[in-house]
Amino acid sequence: MKRRGSIARNSAFNLVGYIVPMAVGLLTVPIITRELGPARFGLLSLALAILEYSNLFDLGLGAATTRQVSASLATKDSNVSDVIGSSIASQVMLGLVGSIVLVLISPLLVHRVFVIPPDLEREALSVFRVLAMMIPPTVVLVSLRGILEAAQRFDLSNGIRIPSSVATFLIPAVGAARGFSLPTIVLMLLLTRIMICVVMGIAVSQAVPGLKWRLKMDWVTMRPLFVFGGWMSISNSVSPMLIYLDRFMLGGLIGVSAVGYYTAPFDGVMRLLIIPASLMGAVYPSISALAATGNHEAIHRVYAEALRKTIVLLVLPVLALAIFGPWLLRLWLGEAFATQGATAIRILAFGVFLNAAAHVPSGFITALGRPDIKAKLHLGELVFHVPLAYFLITHFGLAGAALAWTTRVGIDAGLLFIASKRVLRDFKPSEAIPVEVVRALDPEPC
Repeated sequence: MKRRGSIARNSAFNLVGYIVPMAVGLLTVPIITRELGPARFGLLSLALAILEYSNLFDLGLGAATTRQVSASLATKDSNVSDVIGSSIASQVMLGLVGSIVLVLISPLLVHRVFVIPPDLEREALSVFRVLAMMIPPTVVLVSLRGILEAAQRFDLSNGIRIPSSVATFLIPAVGAARGFSLPTIVLMLLLTRIMICVVMGIAVSQAVPGLKWRLKMDWVTMRPLFVFGGWMSISNSVSPMLIYLDRFMLGGLIGVSAVGYYTAPFDGVMRLLIIPASLMGAVYPSISALAATGNHEAIHRVYAEALRKTIVLLVLPVLALAIFGPWLLRLWLGEAFATQGATAIRILAFGVFLNAAAHVPSGFITALGRPDIKAKLHLGELVFHVPLAYFLITHFGLAGAALAWTTRVGIDAGLLFIASKRVLRDFKPSEAIPVEVVRALDPEPC
């Protein structure tokens, strides 16, 4: 497999892929809010949040596909078309299941679960039904993007991802400004998502040599994807609970105003995680390929370099938040947020540093074929995090919520580093891979 640039270059593509849509969102959200009004903007936000969670129907197949295709390309396995075909066929089926589920529960969501003004109920029902049709292309895109990244085409992946993500903000802004109804705006998003799927499919055809498109339902090929993806889906399901549990507890134990004072600094600090996410997104397919070829020495080298880069890139921003966090909150959101969230943001700054460092062992454990370790850790953390968060929030309020989260991610980081050390130690290089293939995949410095 021909390499196309270093891990650093691919990480830069990923970082731009995160930052550009974020910047467009900051500029367009005020327009969308003003044109739609609070109620319709809230409904659109709710719909997009549901779409985001619809990725759970992916069942971890996106990450599984990236790993499997990386290994197939690295070893020049002719079975790569079957792997891709099985993955896409599975995603289409899972997406359709998600669509049917959302259509069936839409009346329940509109009339029972969410508090929607009576004059918006019919519009909300139409929005959710159109949204249901977006689930299949959304989960298919996860695998298509993973295939491009497995082929080391992060330039293509982010070149398509950026306009796709930007469209999520621009279409509502333009549509609302022109007086389009909310169902029409969501329909425009659906058509855009389908078009992006087609473009991504064409890009995959160009990136994977000799690819033959066939939607093959072969359990022998699909089984490794589902076993790997099953453990990934457990982590993907539990992880949001661990992140949002503190907010629900704050709302129930102290009040919704406390949720607002906590959410703002929390979300602001979490933006720093795009740095390790960008880096590990580039590292993951490379490690998957190196594992397939048995290049043990290179895996250890990339691990050490990725950890060093993460620490170097995060240490100054985290120190700045720990020292100037309350002042930044005052500048951004006003005196009340600075007063209420001063201690919390300093605790969260330390927590995000630990969480960022944990991205490295987490990514390597997954790339080396042990997603079950992360899933088991997340399930275990959920058990002890609930009473810990309850105790700390009850006694210390916002600072307690921040301390509970930081304690959990600190323990998580420690356990992941221990686990990754064992996984790396037990990893056995394959003697069946030609040495020239191994050398060809030896990565450039990240």
